[in-house]
Amino acid sequence: MWRNLTLGFAFLLVPASVCAAPPSLHELFADSMVLQRGVPVPVWGTADPGTPVTVMFADQRKEVKADDKGKWSVTLDAMKADAESRELKVVAGRDMLLVRDVLVGEVWIAAGQSNMEFAMAMEAHAKAELPKAEHPQLRLLNLAHAGQYSSAKAFGPDELKRLTPEKFYQGKWQPCSPQSAKDFSAVGYYFAKEIHETLKVPVGVIHLAVGGSPTEAWIRREAMAADKELAPLLKGNWLENDNQEAWCRQRGRENLAVALKGKIDFPKDEAGPNHPFKPAFLWDAGIARLIPFSIRGVIWYQGESNSLDLRRVRQHDRLFPLLVADWRKQWGIGEFPFLFCQLSSIGTEKGYKAQHWPEFRDGQRRMLTEIPNMGMAVTSDLGHPTDVHPRNKKEVGHRLALWALARTYDKKVAYSGPLAKSVRREGSGLVVTFDHPDAGLKTSNGRSAAGFEIAGEDGMFRAADVEIGRDTITLTNNIIAQPVTARYGWQPFSTGNLTNGESLPASTFLLTLPRK
Repeated sequence: MWRNLTLGFAFLLVPASVCAAPPSLHELFADSMVLQRGVPVPVWGTADPGTPVTVMFADQRKEVKADDKGKWSVTLDAMKADAESRELKVVAGRDMLLVRDVLVGEVWIAAGQSNMEFAMAMEAHAKAELPKAEHPQLRLLNLAHAGQYSSAKAFGPDELKRLTPEKFYQGKWQPCSPQSAKDFSAVGYYFAKEIHETLKVPVGVIHLAVGGSPTEAWIRREAMAADKELAPLLKGNWLENDNQEAWCRQRGRENLAVALKGKIDFPKDEAGPNHPFKPAFLWDAGIARLIPFSIRGVIWYQGESNSLDLRRVRQHDRLFPLLVADWRKQWGIGEFPFLFCQLSSIGTEKGYKAQHWPEFRDGQRRMLTEIPNMGMAVTSDLGHPTDVHPRNKKEVGHRLALWALARTYDKKVAYSGPLAKSVRREGSGLVVTFDHPDAGLKTSNGRSAAGFEIAGEDGMFRAADVEIGRDTITLTNNIIAQPVTARYGWQPFSTGNLTNGESLPASTFLLTLPRK
C-alpha cells in the first residue's frame, strides 16, 4: 500500500511523512507549477539509496533507482504546451508523492535588483490592473528573501538565521490572481501576461530579484576567481575588501549590525558574513538551486549598484558577459534568451550618484551585440528625475515581451528602438545610421530632436543641429568644422526623444570615427 506524502514549499521541500529517510522531490516541483514545453524536462529528488523510483506524468513513465547517496533523476520527454491540469506522480518504494495542478508551457526566470523586485501593488497601473489579474494559466513563483525591503535596517534574529543558501528564499507556486500578483514583480507580471495572451499557452515565472544586489552577487565564485581582473572582488572578508562597492559594504554592515556586535550567531565563512550583496551569495542561494530545471530564458533588470563610479561601470563590462556565459554553461541548455533592461534615467540634483549612467547605458548597448541571443529594453524615457524606481513597469514588461515574441517565438512584431550602427562624416557633419528604424525615425513628441551632441578632436561636446532621415540622422554644429564623435542621451536624466515609427525609443550611444 502506498503512503501519500504531502508536499510543502519553502525553497526546502520536506515531506510530511515521518520515517527514517522519506523520499522527496526538488523544491521546484510543487502544486500549480509549470513544466517547460518543447524540451526534455529533468525531474529529481532523493530517496533511500537503492530505492526504485517511478515518475509518471501524462502518458509518460520513467523508472530509476536512487544512487548510493540517495539521489535520483529522470528526464521526461519533450512535451507540447498543455493547459490541462495534471498530476505528477513519484512512487519511491511504498511511498507516493503527488504534485497537483501541473501545466506545460513556457517558463522564465526574473532576476536582478529592486526595479525587477518592484511589486505590482506599487506599479503605476496597479489600481486598474490588479482587480482583473485573474489568469489561471499564468503561474507565479515569488521567492521572497530574508531581509526583503529592510533597506538600511538591521536584520533581526530570524532574518539572520535565514542567511544560508538553503533558507534564504521562501515561496510557492500560485495561479495568478489579484492576491498573488500584488506582491509579485511588476515587470515579471506584465512580461508573462503578454507572452501568455499572445501565445495562448501556460506561462510560469520564477521571481528572485533582490533589491540593491550587485552583479557579482549573482555570479559563481569559481567563475570570478578564474578572471584576473575580477578575482580581487573575492579577496578576504568582503565587508573589508576595498575592491567591493563602498555602498554595498555599508549596507551590509547596516543589515548585519546586530550580528557584527557579537550579540547573535549567524552564517559566515572565510569570505566573510553571509549577506545578499556578498559576491556569489545569490548564485549559491538562488540560481544554482534552480539548475537544471528546464526554462525558456531569463529577464534581468540590474545595474544601479554597479554604476556608482567609473571603475564599477567599466568592471560591469566584464562582469555581465561573465554572468550570462556562466549561467548558460552551468545550465547546459545552450545559449538561452537573456533579455535585460537598460538603466533608465535619474538626475543627480538630489544626491543620487548617477553621473556615470550614460556610460553604463552605452556599455549595455554594446553588450547587446557582443553577447549571443540577447535582448535589451530601453527605459531611459521612463525614468524619473528624483526616483531610482520609476513606477511605469507595464511599459518595461511590454518592451521585454516584444524581444521575446520576435526573437524567441518568431512573431512578426517590431521589438527594438533605433540602435546606432555606424557613423561617417559628410562635409562638416556626422551621419549616424541606425538599425531598427521601423517605418522611419521620428521624435516622440513631434518636436525637434533633442539629446544629440558632437565633438571635434578637442573632445568638447556641443549640442547638435539634427536632420532626421528614414534610418539616419545628420548632426552639425557651426562651431565644429570637423566633428569626430557623436553621442546621444548622454545625461543621467536623458532629454533624448528619438524613436522609430513604432514609437520605441532609441538607446543612448557614443560613436567615434575610425582613426586613419
